Amino acid sequence: MPAIKNDYSKSEVHLFIVWENARVVEDKIIADISKNFKILRTYEVYWTKKKFSENLSRFYGTSLPPNSKKEIHVGTNSFLVVIVEDKKPIYKVHTTSKGDKNVNSNLFLAKSRHRDWTGGGHRVHGTNTVRETDHDLTLLFGKNINDLLKQPAKQKIEKWHEDVVGSDGWGSLKELLYVLNNTIDYVVLRNFEPLPDKYYAKDHGDIDLFVASYTDSCLITNSKPVFKSPTRVYNQVTINNQPVHFDFRCLGDNYYDLKWQEAILENRVYDKKNFYTPAPKDYFYSLLYHALIHKPAIAQDYIERLVKMAASLNIKLEPSSFKSGEAVSVLSEFLISNGYSFTQPSDKSVYFNLGNVEAGKSLGVKLVKKSRTPLRNHLKKNKALFKHYLAKAKRKARGSLHKLKAS
Repeated sequence: MPAIKNDYSKSEVHLFIVWENARVVEDKIIADISKNFKILRTYEVYWTKKKFSENLSRFYGTSLPPNSKKEIHVGTNSFLVVIVEDKKPIYKVHTTSKGDKNVNSNLFLAKSRHRDWTGGGHRVHGTNTVRETDHDLTLLFGKNINDLLKQPAKQKIEKWHEDVVGSDGWGSLKELLYVLNNTIDYVVLRNFEPLPDKYYAKDHGDIDLFVASYTDSCLITNSKPVFKSPTRVYNQVTINNQPVHFDFRCLGDNYYDLKWQEAILENRVYDKKNFYTPAPKDYFYSLLYHALIHKPAIAQDYIERLVKMAASLNIKLEPSSFKSGEAVSVLSEFLISNGYSFTQPSDKSVYFNLGNVEAGKSLGVKLVKKSRTPLRNHLKKNKALFKHYLAKAKRKARGSLHKLKAS
């Protein structure tokens, strides 16, 4: 989401979690927190026993089996969440579990003290940055800092009997996008015009997300893979009791050049409908790349949309450009000027249009290629062409039927 505007412009909101196995010294921990920070809200959280490992996995972003060492270490009974205000935040580099990071030193040192008091390990959790606070609060309570603290506290220690948000599926796509906004870096790559009211655009049967981390995306959305293949990223998410399908493309998967992937996330824009999309130029060229490189034939709706988008960006592209080869030249010029290459996707189900790639190479675009059986690619081309023309025939038949009924 855009920079959060709140009443803490000169201070920061963070949280501590005192897991069950640290509560033997909770009075000492709470006293220390009160001494160094302003306590804004305290919750006692109760997760259901059968979902504790799943909740823990989704909260920490690591897939943990039932009765894992982590689960046994922290305990599975109720735990405290203490939301605090640090009025004088100081940032320094500390060695964290994810390496040397620039973090809120006040929180980091307090958390370290509390862990020492509880025998070492990670029986006390504390946020290192405000971004992490939003991540944790959103997963725990379904609301970010601003929205949660707008609500008045009901009592000194509020009881919370809910699992991590989305544990039993999502009430709406709007709810899921709100959680993604506060937890991961992502963009909806394309066909996002109907969102969030409708799940899919016409003739496009999934939601394409580009994400920083595939694992985080699967855990936070609480998705299930549709295929067993380790290279497939097609996942099913339950929304309003319906199965909704997502493709989670991620950094380093060669769906696009890594340098371009990083730029897409860095340049993303927050749509007026409250989700992230690529910046206009990245949207146009990534869709053009998808149409030319990931497809054996270009759907008519893509041609129409790309021509319209090109006009808005003052890029010369006509419907005839896709037959003349000019569209490949437009794409190639963009790739070369930015130092991007053609990349063969790690997901072997993605078609790779060698004809257009060779045309681009002749213009100077580099190719990062993985081994692929030519026969497999040939078979996929025929299958994709069959699906393309079948869908086209069905659309034509529906149109004829509509005209017949009208007459």
